[in-house]
Amino acid sequence: MSLANSDEYAISDTLNVSARLKLFDNGRQIHALCVKRGFYRFVVLTTALMDLYIKCERLANGQKLFKEMPERDVVSWTSLIVGHVQHRQYAKSLTLFSRMMQEGVKPNCHSFSATLSGCSGLQALRQGQQMHAQLVAAGMLANSVVENSLLHLYVKCFAMDAATKLFNRIPDRSLVAWNEMISAHVECGLPEEGLKLMHRMNSSNVKPDDFTYAICIRACSRLTSINQGQQFHGSIIRNGLESDLVISNALVDMYSKCGCLASAKLIFDLAPVKDTILWTAMVAAYGKFGQVKEAITMFEQMQELNAQPDEITYIALLSACCHGGLVREGWHYFRSMYQKHSVSPQQEHYACMVDLLCRSKRVLEAYDFIKSMPTKPGATVWGAFLGYCSLHGDIELSRPAVIELFKLDPQNHSNYIAMSNVYAAAGAWNEMLEIRGRMKNDNVKKEPGCSWIEVKGSVHAFLAAKTSHPQIGEILLTLSSLNIYMKGNRYEAYRGKSSKNSRPGCSESDTM
Repeated sequence: MSLANSDEYAISDTLNVSARLKLFDNGRQIHALCVKRGFYRFVVLTTALMDLYIKCERLANGQKLFKEMPERDVVSWTSLIVGHVQHRQYAKSLTLFSRMMQEGVKPNCHSFSATLSGCSGLQALRQGQQMHAQLVAAGMLANSVVENSLLHLYVKCFAMDAATKLFNRIPDRSLVAWNEMISAHVECGLPEEGLKLMHRMNSSNVKPDDFTYAICIRACSRLTSINQGQQFHGSIIRNGLESDLVISNALVDMYSKCGCLASAKLIFDLAPVKDTILWTAMVAAYGKFGQVKEAITMFEQMQELNAQPDEITYIALLSACCHGGLVREGWHYFRSMYQKHSVSPQQEHYACMVDLLCRSKRVLEAYDFIKSMPTKPGATVWGAFLGYCSLHGDIELSRPAVIELFKLDPQNHSNYIAMSNVYAAAGAWNEMLEIRGRMKNDNVKKEPGCSWIEVKGSVHAFLAAKTSHPQIGEILLTLSSLNIYMKGNRYEAYRGKSSKNSRPGCSESDTM
């Protein structure tokens, strides 16, 4: 199409199409034509040019053009703010919004939405709340684009009360808003509440999309609720979404965590496209079930098919080696991370190797490995080492780990519990009580341990040292019968190095 005789509006339309298709070379040619014909005075045209450069990942070109504009309207300001958000320059986007206001340009709903995205990227709750007040004053809060951006801000800042209040005030909730709230509850450790929202969404006649189903499958995975997961899987098939890659990833993760490895493998095999996340999920699934050879085979197949493993893949692989006690293979893959795939080992990879060496009774080697790390060992590394010491009551080796952990994370109750377990396993009850006393004096709160099981579609949760379950009498009676049976058949529960270190008075409810 020749633009030689076109006016500024026709050229602007062509630029918009080029921007959507990210045709950078076309844009440069049109830019040259604009310079030649003196079209710089038209704001609509220079704004379209700037938008094209930003969408073609040429933010510097867009900034240069913005500075050269003789006048700037709200559209040009908003385009530049959006560009900085897309390039993760969140602080700059907030600065641009302030400059726009100072120059007397009144923001529109898209300006607010883009700047709220910048606040979300920075988790800048205070600035977001200030913008919320500005939106109320300007009477623009009813706009769905603004509502969704504001909701996303509160979710990203873990301000769930504010997010819930805003969500409940939205009269006509879009699918984006529903997905945001369902996802927020799942990510904040409230998967049951997330699934309840899904049912509310269905009652509101809002049709779920692939992202909704992926979130709900993730919630079922967190709850290890196979029945609900299978129901969602049926809905996914009925809606023709089973080939969606994001859903496939979620299904593989859900089935593996619910103990259905064969179903996870079937989903994996049927997936028409397999990305690194899907391969990693399958490697992790095999490792979790102790099928270490299959995990390694899956990893090797992944490379043969040119799927690039990332740092998460290597965590799954090293964890599998750890469960199988494969020290030689673990060392091989740990060393090949950077040499073969340029993946730099992180704290989690070092922690996997420490765990592997400790499980293989190479405790001193693990300690030397920690001391030789090129970066300072973090809490995950020392925590893995202390975990072994707590199982075997090795007080001397545990001391350096405890000292470092108390420096790195003094308010983490797990460190106190692990150290008290070291003393308990060694039968040093006075020292154990001293640690518990220190925990109380330092005002360190311990979240009660929780486990749950799904029986006939109902999820039963149990908190440590709590007897509030309605069937607790039957449960304790059954547990007592099992204990008697185990003792009669010479089974012994693990209690550290030997039964002589067992603390008297341990009740069935404590054991449970």
